[in-house]
Amino acid sequence: MNSKKQRVVTGLLITVVYIAIVVLTLYVHPIFFDIFVFLLAACGAYEVAKALKNVTSPAIIVLDMIGIVVGFGAFWFAQYYFKQYSVGLAAYFVSLFVMIIVTVIVTAASKTYVKGNAVSTIFVMLYPCAVLMLSMGLNYFISGNIDVGITGSQPQRNAGIALLFVIPTFTDMLAYAIGSAIKGKKLCPSISPNKTISGAIGGLFGGILAAGFITLLMFLAEHFGINLFGLAKITDSWTTTIINMLVIGLVGSVFDQCGDLIASYIKRRTNIKDYSNLLPGHGGIIDRVDGFMFCGVFIYLYFAVMVLI
Repeated sequence: MNSKKQRVVTGLLITVVYIAIVVLTLYVHPIFFDIFVFLLAACGAYEVAKALKNVTSPAIIVLDMIGIVVGFGAFWFAQYYFKQYSVGLAAYFVSLFVMIIVTVIVTAASKTYVKGNAVSTIFVMLYPCAVLMLSMGLNYFISGNIDVGITGSQPQRNAGIALLFVIPTFTDMLAYAIGSAIKGKKLCPSISPNKTISGAIGGLFGGILAAGFITLLMFLAEHFGINLFGLAKITDSWTTTIINMLVIGLVGSVFDQCGDLIASYIKRRTNIKDYSNLLPGHGGIIDRVDGFMFCGVFIYLYFAVMVLI
């Protein structure tokens, strides 16, 4: 199979996995999204640690993996015990702080490790692990019992999860299509030589289009009873819902593209083409979710502020 066909096949499989995760999360149980993020964090941590090894002291991968397990355990215990939408993330960041202290102590007490090992280890704990964890906060805008489907969710939860998958997808598609057609001046040639300003602008339109698509599904659910993924308007009026959704689509696309550039910058500095060969034609996990996880940070924070006020 040639590389182009391989990329298409892998892309289709990734799409099927994404759809399955959304359906299982919204209709069966939130744990499916949590497991998905857990696996992304574990695989992504390994890939970033492997990349850093090319240019600096290697990360202590055992501590990174322990940090992931402990962090997710703290998140789940707090979330399922206290049943408040923000408490799981609070518990996670407490555990992250503890693991950073443990890393410093282990490095200081060891005759094998040096300061560079601690820096690399902590870097991996922050990127991608902590960044990905904020996406998991979207899964817990839930009223009452956590063991519910779409009917027990606040509108921000279902909309947030849908947007998390759709905005990066539309951003990447429009950025590639418009960038390939128009070409023009490079965006950041020293970081990612193939990206153009026209492609970046196309990506912004992709984010707006993605938000418009989800808003349309909200409208169909309310006015025609065609309810996919339990979507409903996120404010009391359609005007403010539309405005909020378009802002999320636009800024979410900016975060997605910035996440892509950050991943590309790390690859440049560590002299690698892809983070791994796990996904034929697409590279590694980080290559696939570099923008996705930063988009998730923005969407979660946006909805968290919306719920608080």
